[in-house]
Amino acid sequence: MTAPDKARQTFTVEAIPTDISNGAFFGNAAVDNVVSCLIAMGTEMWATQRRLKVIEAVMATKGITPEMIEQYVPTAEETVAWERDRNRFVDMAFGALADDGFRPASAEFPKR
Repeated sequence: MTAPDKARQTFTVEAIPTDISNGAFFGNAAVDNVVSCLIAMGTEMWATQRRLKVIEAVMATKGITPEMIEQYVPTAEETVAWERDRNRFVDMAFGALADDGFRPASAEFPKR
């Protein structure tokens, strides 16, 4: 791998290490964990949006228009793969919201 060209302008910055794992926002561990997840997801979402803007700009220079992207129809195989990826993402990102781990001690647990 070659070293990056220092003369070339980029839009990246050095990572700033944080102590987010020890952060306390509301004094409730469960709520703090949700806030930490939201901050992390927001960071990842913006990084993805920024990368998508770069990809779209590069594609535009090669003649790929936004209309061409909007009109694209995925193949049956792509649809199946994309739905599988979407379901995996939803389970990973939101599965914990269905966790019964925070039921009060007096609650009746569902029969399985």
